[in-house]
Amino acid sequence: MQISSSSSFFAPTTANATGSAAPADAGIAGASGKSKSASKGRDVTQEFLDYAKMDPIARMRANILKRMGLTEDQLKAMPPEQQKAIEQKIQELIKQQLEKNASKPGQVVNFSA
Repeated sequence: MQISSSSSFFAPTTANATGSAAPADAGIAGASGKSKSASKGRDVTQEFLDYAKMDPIARMRANILKRMGLTEDQLKAMPPEQQKAIEQKIQELIKQQLEKNASKPGQVVNFSA
């Protein structure tokens, strides 16, 4: 640890990458930046885990909303008539997707519902 003449005894300095002295608490700001990116990483990870836990229809719905540029919260904030129209469009697009994929191997579709 280096103590420069410009710092007080209670605020020791540390040498940074350029060799100049920086206050020891400057690392705290850097650490908070790292924790923000780590927090963002956890948010992305949690978002992925939530997506992975969705059933296939919920994933299709989420993808359709994303293509429409909407979130569930935005959809809920819309007037009822607009919500109903978008919900009908989502149902129509999901049905089309299921019918399109019905002939592919490994697809199980129940059209009786």
